[in-house]
Amino acid sequence: MKVSKIVLILLGCSVLAVCTACSNKYNETETDNNDKQNVVENQIKIEEQTESEEATSKIEQSDKREIEEIEPVPIQLNNTYSTKYGDVNAVTYPKFSFDYPENWKISSEEVGTTNEKVVLSNDRGIMITYSYIGGVAEGQLGGGSAVTMLRIDISKAGDSQFVPGYVQATDHSGLGEFMVAKLKVTGQLDMQTDSDFQEIDGKVAYAVLPESWTGTKDDVRNTFESEFAFWYSGYISMVADAPDGQFTPEEEKEILEILGSFRTE
Repeated sequence: MKVSKIVLILLGCSVLAVCTACSNKYNETETDNNDKQNVVENQIKIEEQTESEEATSKIEQSDKREIEEIEPVPIQLNNTYSTKYGDVNAVTYPKFSFDYPENWKISSEEVGTTNEKVVLSNDRGIMITYSYIGGVAEGQLGGGSAVTMLRIDISKAGDSQFVPGYVQATDHSGLGEFMVAKLKVTGQLDMQTDSDFQEIDGKVAYAVLPESWTGTKDDVRNTFESEFAFWYSGYISMVADAPDGQFTPEEEKEILEILGSFRTE
């Protein structure tokens, strides 16, 4: 009887030890599983945060590009040039001014008794030429090619600060509103052989002109300096021309700003 009780006691202790061991093993396994689950969850959180940050960065960069496209960096016209014809010749004639940025420079100046010419240029060789031609009556510039004639479309590309007024006692306000005009060559005619214009995709230039000039000019035989000069008690022109007849978008912006600043003092 005593032996049986001892056996039962030993058996109970064994079962209890086994249960305790299983419980400890279960707890260790549960702990390991929890640790692994935490690592996975943390990794997911890190990946989600990284993806969110990358998405936010892309959105911010996209928004920045859109803002730059909508609100381009303004061109800084830090320099001003004023014409000298009246001062040099001691006569009463308007002084004209225009502004330009640092990457442009005055490359030549000429002042004579009946004329003035100023050339502003950039590193690529684009030239903006101011010209005053005096000593001739209105409508008497004349000259030009006897062989080739161009057809040019004239359209408004920008606003102009120039407001026509008096030159001595002559009122030129009848010229009306001015603009920065785009000049596009669309046709060419050989006057010796052709009966009509040949369609061409020609050069582009820009000029300060009265808005009333908008349209098509199909009798261009002279230089743009002469053909696109307006009468202001003498002929005045302000024309931008490129070596290859074309402008980059940035050059076009600068030219519109420079020509748009042309004015009388």
